[in-house]
Amino acid sequence: MPWPGSVNAAATASDVGSIGTMKMPPRRPVVLVFAAYYRPAFRSGGPLRTLLNMVDQLGDEVDFRIFTRNHDLGSREPLAGVPLGRWCDVDGTPVFYGSTSDRSLSAVARLIRDVGPDTVYLNSFFDPLFSIMPLVVRRLGWTAPGIRWVLAPRGEFAASALRIKATKKRLFRAAARLTGLHSGLTWQASSDFERDDIRRAMGGIAADIRVATDLTERLSEKPPPASPRPEGPLRVCLLSRISAMKNVRYAIEVVLRLRCPVEFSIHGPIEDRAYWETCQPLIASAPAGCRIEWKGEVAPDRVRETIAASDVFLLPTLGENFGHVIFESLAAGVPVLVSDRTPWRDLDTRGSGWVRPLETPQAFVDVLESAAGRDSAMRRAAAVAAHAHALEASRSAAVLGANRGLFLDAALDSPPAG
Repeated sequence: MPWPGSVNAAATASDVGSIGTMKMPPRRPVVLVFAAYYRPAFRSGGPLRTLLNMVDQLGDEVDFRIFTRNHDLGSREPLAGVPLGRWCDVDGTPVFYGSTSDRSLSAVARLIRDVGPDTVYLNSFFDPLFSIMPLVVRRLGWTAPGIRWVLAPRGEFAASALRIKATKKRLFRAAARLTGLHSGLTWQASSDFERDDIRRAMGGIAADIRVATDLTERLSEKPPPASPRPEGPLRVCLLSRISAMKNVRYAIEVVLRLRCPVEFSIHGPIEDRAYWETCQPLIASAPAGCRIEWKGEVAPDRVRETIAASDVFLLPTLGENFGHVIFESLAAGVPVLVSDRTPWRDLDTRGSGWVRPLETPQAFVDVLESAAGRDSAMRRAAAVAAHAHALEASRSAAVLGANRGLFLDAALDSPPAG
């Protein structure tokens, strides 16, 4: 059913002109978003954070309507306090938490028809419900003409990501190319690196790729964060979903090679329990002076506070299309040690962290041992540089403009929604 509020909301008395005519606000383009998870869910990490930031920063210009699941990642328990199978208001944004009956071709076709969007925005390439099914509906001709379709693969085409369930993914890509399922789409890449990944994976079908870096939280100008205390062991933090893609086992192996006292805190939901089990013998083998501990999940509003209690944030990820948790660490004033498989390639030159290749784990060891030897002035300088890096990223007008163009450009080319 359509969201009960009109796109052209009723004007207030102050909107009435001197001759008694009502000045209607400009029409916002309607964007129907298919997203696997949305607030109050939080475990999916970066993709959800990206969408929340987009709604926050573009919501005054774009009328987002979001279709999502009614549970969080890794759980079948319904989200507490959300109505099922109907539109509801979530912080001013219309959200539809779909039930099982809403997850069919006919139900998805009806949803698109009732909303009448200018743009349909898909946040995955491989997700059966939130990407493939809407595109099948489109391919069958069950949607109105003139809708722009934008697909953001969210790092799914990185070489390391494609190696996971490689045969299944290869067969689907071949079938999709054969049927033209993705022809005529606009593709969103979060970086030049992801743009190249999309081209390699999809070839000529991906003719229209727009680079629009993920939006971050808005940071206000604030005093530089306090310098970490120099006493005691080196405090290293990793906060992410625990899975092979995040390379948590590699991080543990690096920490075990340190010759200095260290406390390694691992935070985040266990997405791949079998993978986490392979980490347990390593953790149990930690020598005296090396403490490794999993501290569970972290609520979204405590992420930055949690990271701020460490000296270094470690993420030897196999691939990130953006890396919101890297931004969070920088915003907390904590320098970041990451692999060379994220868009954050300038950490060394900015003094806000270090980028090292996964092929040389000793390089990660060397960085951490060097960080342990920093005096208070050096730590303070790194904290200031990290915060400044995050502040600059949060204020990029070019990034905001590129994201705006994904939807506002579409409104110029498509008929009014209805």
